[in-house]
Amino acid sequence: MKRSLLLVMLVGLVFTASCSSESTASADVVARVNGKELKTADLEKQFQNRVSNAEQPPAPEEAQNVKLEILNQLINDQILLEMASAAGLSATDAEVDVKFNESKSQYTEEKFQELLKEQKITVDEIRAELRKGITIDKLVNKEITSKISVSEAEIKTFFEKNKASFNLPETYHIAHILVTPVAEPEVQNGKKDDAKTREEALAKAARLLRDVQGGQDFATVARDYSEDPTSTAAGGDLNFQALQQLENVDPRLAQVVQRMRVGETFPQVVESRFGFHIVKLLEKDAGGQKDLSDPRVQANVRQAIFNRKDQLLKAAFSESARNKATISNYFAERILASAGK
Repeated sequence: MKRSLLLVMLVGLVFTASCSSESTASADVVARVNGKELKTADLEKQFQNRVSNAEQPPAPEEAQNVKLEILNQLINDQILLEMASAAGLSATDAEVDVKFNESKSQYTEEKFQELLKEQKITVDEIRAELRKGITIDKLVNKEITSKISVSEAEIKTFFEKNKASFNLPETYHIAHILVTPVAEPEVQNGKKDDAKTREEALAKAARLLRDVQGGQDFATVARDYSEDPTSTAAGGDLNFQALQQLENVDPRLAQVVQRMRVGETFPQVVESRFGFHIVKLLEKDAGGQKDLSDPRVQANVRQAIFNRKDQLLKAAFSESARNKATISNYFAERILASAGK
């Protein structure tokens, strides 16, 4: 979510001093934020979710440190939620419904129920997390993102100072359809289609190649059937890649792309260490020193400047937010009290 960077920024002093007159709390309370109690059970549940896939349980000190990090995120969430509520920016039921339906649509009903069981979470809990995320996003957009502007003068200055970094190698704009030879835990394609064995994967890839060669739209086929979670929604688009980047994925991909013409779909299924690919070359860029007149250079520079400003404003906003809050971190106090015992 967009709020992730802000939450990282907000993780400041773990042992935050409290202005509250309540210096103690029962064992089921780990912190208090502006009078709002944060519960031990919620902290423990998030901790278990964080470490559930670890190869081995963390050592006691490591576990306490992870819990401190999680608790500070919960504290930060509460601060931001209160600010959003005061500004009238709380998520509506309709907004939550849209996000929930988008998330659920990635799975069959059977798979969705399996995930609920595996993660020991309820639909109401999912909706609560979505509501929190949407609310914080709205606050961040209003107080930070909407206030950022990048001038043409800033773009020109940045480019002149960083001109050498825009002397680029030859790149290839490619798209692919990936079919993996193993069962995927989460299939992102529109048809929820997943090959589970090498034989199934090879047969599926060959069928999809015939479909594309027969005139079906490459991007549509990718969105419907590709098993690459990062590019499927974009119709298989992998953007511009240098040969070195392709070689790092698999040397066979680099060799294939070098032989292709712009607009061509490679006539054979290409096997890599990830599975079977159907590859299309969309554009080719000769590289060399790029000028600021290049739209992609302008876009990259603008984004770089935007990101710098975004990071600065979020850091300042987070410090201001914590300064105005009354926080008691009882969990941190208990760790200190237990030292040496």
